[in-house]
Amino acid sequence: MHKTSVTVRNSTKTRNDNSRFDIEERRRKVSSLLAQSMTEIEIGQELDVNQSTVSRDIKVLKELSQQFVSDLAKSDLAYYYKQCIDGIEEVRRKGWDLFKERDLIARDKILALKVIRECNETKFVLFKEGPSMMNVQILQQRLEQIED
Repeated sequence: MHKTSVTVRNSTKTRNDNSRFDIEERRRKVSSLLAQSMTEIEIGQELDVNQSTVSRDIKVLKELSQQFVSDLAKSDLAYYYKQCIDGIEEVRRKGWDLFKERDLIARDKILALKVIRECNETKFVLFKEGPSMMNVQILQQRLEQIED
């Protein structure tokens, strides 16, 4: 009798795991089809589910996206921001190294200068927009303090 109850519990757990996997897989498909500009009705027809199921999936996907952005703003944004700036600076340095090469023809030197200019422009955009993203992080932290 004990073996039977264990088997039933394991069977239920397996069904729940499969069901969870099926839902996650469907949501991945919903996300992909949304990216292809399909409507909820079209997605429902494509996946052979009700439009209300698609609507619920979209709601969950939006919540997950909001949580992802919130988590990114809380912890990783400053790190990735700095990493991007460092990467741009490295490309810029390599551009100057190429420009200074004596054996380089004029056309290649002009291309190196173009890369340097693009790095400067990109870095400027990051500096211009970065602080506003950091402010989002600060506001998020303040909001959490208020909620606590």
